[in-house]
Amino acid sequence: MAVAAVVLAAGESTRMGRPKALLDWRGRTLLQHQIDTLTEVGCDPVIVVLGARAHQIRARTQCDAPCRIAENAAYRSGRASSLRIGALALADDVEAVLIASIDGPSSLATTRAVIEAWRASAASIVVPRFEGRNGHPALFDGALLAELRELQESTLGLKAVRTAHADATQFVDCDDPWIVLNMNTPEEYEQARASQGGSSPSGS
Repeated sequence: MAVAAVVLAAGESTRMGRPKALLDWRGRTLLQHQIDTLTEVGCDPVIVVLGARAHQIRARTQCDAPCRIAENAAYRSGRASSLRIGALALADDVEAVLIASIDGPSSLATTRAVIEAWRASAASIVVPRFEGRNGHPALFDGALLAELRELQESTLGLKAVRTAHADATQFVDCDDPWIVLNMNTPEEYEQARASQGGSSPSGS
């Protein structure tokens, strides 16, 4: 069963002071890490939604098939607009969609665990957790694609879909602290890099 992916990388990174997508993450940019991970686990297609500084980010990103870039001219209107654009870029018959945030660099092992949990269950949504905290990437069954295409910031965006399908959500406990990283400021980014300890978690 094919799984697609949408990487949200359209934000202005105001508090960071430079594009999060281009931050170094173990020798690659953060965006390249996301693309490479999702491609390696077999996601097809991988839709990268860019907005702020799209030209600069494109120039430093390798996005060959199955990766495609979509641009959100209305990125200032909020995250929901990028999610809509990503969902609209997918085929109607997509079986599942992984939604990854640019600053949630999960490992290969975690990403595979989320996909396998969906394949082995009847869950509509699968969410990885680390020490009780929800992380990324979350997976949404293809049956929810129409809802993802209608997301609005005014109606709580993705949170509304998560709430509506709470009873059909499965949580996967993972030994992967990267999935709950918060990298909005230079200080948080440096703390995240320090937490890597020069090596990646098992399976990444």
